Amino acid sequence: MPTWTSPPQLVALAAFYAQAQAQPDAFSDAAFLDAVKTAHWPTNCWNYVDASFAIIAPACLLRPHLTAELIALPIAAMIAGGLEDAGQVIAIGLDCATRSALYVEPSEEGKRWLTQVWPTLGTMAEAVFQAGWQAAMLEDEDELSLRLIWKASLS
Repeated sequence: MPTWTSPPQLVALAAFYAQAQAQPDAFSDAAFLDAVKTAHWPTNCWNYVDASFAIIAPACLLRPHLTAELIALPIAAMIAGGLEDAGQVIAIGLDCATRSALYVEPSEEGKRWLTQVWPTLGTMAEAVFQAGWQAAMLEDEDELSLRLIWKASLS
């Protein structure tokens, strides 16, 4: 499992992963997802993608049935960062396994997941991207409607 030495939330997550690996039934899926999500921190979209893949790759190894929910985290950041082509999602994840000078370096297990499993998840990644894209478009429409209502109320 990962051996992060900083920042503190990744050190805590590495300890959590070690415990979850040693005692697979010690945590519910909800507690597991909460621990993974809590390890994320605010940053720019593309650094978040790097960090998120490093964070979720070991989680996907430990709980493959949660993969769709976990990959939604970096994919949402890709969408927020302006990605419009779902066909690029897999390549971006692969890049996080092979590029040097990442914002957060994935563990060896994470790199293996990103290079061996992630490329096989094109259909899942496409579905998660499309769902995220649709949600983002609905949010944009809602925001536009609120702005129009606010503007009309000023007239």
